[in-house]
Amino acid sequence: MTSVVVGQVLRALPLGRTLWVRGLGRSMWPLLRSGDSVQVLRCAAEAVAPGDLAVLLRADGGLTAHPVTGTSPVRTASFLGLEDPAAELLGRVVRVRTRGLEVRLPVLARPLLRAAQRLGTTAFRSPVLRGARRLVREWGTSSWTRPGRARWLGTLTVRPLRPGEEEALLVFAGHHQPQAAAELGPGLARGAGLVVGAFDARGRLRGFTYAEAGSERVRWLVVAPVARRLGVGGALLGGLAREARARGWAVLRAPPSLVDSRLSRLLRAQGFREVAPGEAGRYWVLPLKDEPPPLHRSEG
Repeated sequence: MTSVVVGQVLRALPLGRTLWVRGLGRSMWPLLRSGDSVQVLRCAAEAVAPGDLAVLLRADGGLTAHPVTGTSPVRTASFLGLEDPAAELLGRVVRVRTRGLEVRLPVLARPLLRAAQRLGTTAFRSPVLRGARRLVREWGTSSWTRPGRARWLGTLTVRPLRPGEEEALLVFAGHHQPQAAAELGPGLARGAGLVVGAFDARGRLRGFTYAEAGSERVRWLVVAPVARRLGVGGALLGGLAREARARGWAVLRAPPSLVDSRLSRLLRAQGFREVAPGEAGRYWVLPLKDEPPPLHRSEG
């Protein structure tokens, strides 16, 4: 069930009823992780107050669960203090399932959640702390830590997604690339497209790539920080090419929105070649059959 459908189901609930909803995204990390579930009490705007965890229906039909920062009208913001645009209030969170525990969120918890959000906002806006986080992140994915990370992950297996693994993919994407999670949900529900994942020795997803059926475009290539600089990106593209060829696809395309300088080197190493720029800019193609796809030619 996509987030849009869940939003409509929740919106149709009578006031006072509850519904468990699984969240995707990292805007409430570290309090909530992608894949945690929340029980939403359907209520009116008068029933929420600063410190409540409100559930909103966004303009795009998706859902957001963020702390209330003000009322009349209801205003919300992420854990790090990024304010949300105006949206329709559907209810407030009364229970949370996270890390194997089920926790109630009574009215008395409002001051605690408000204080935690203020602390997160302060940390996010501090130049010193932001710089420290960046240094830790860069060191964690550097060549210095590569041997240890490789031993911890074990042998990585690259293969197409299997039935029943869609939820794990959405949870992973929700944490590492929320925009990808929002796009993948409807695509997986329709059974469209091709997903290839990289799994560690314990079977945990550590990266994936997704290509649209029909347009044959590579839409997403996402690798968890712990698995970067280990050849996972190249292995994912290689696995995607093999599976696409087995399905009879003629070509794989990487649009300009996906390609940056680092990815350009990776695409070239996997056999992609740059096509003459079109209206949307340059892009890369990988022929999967004997005859390459036609290139753009300037008229005249």
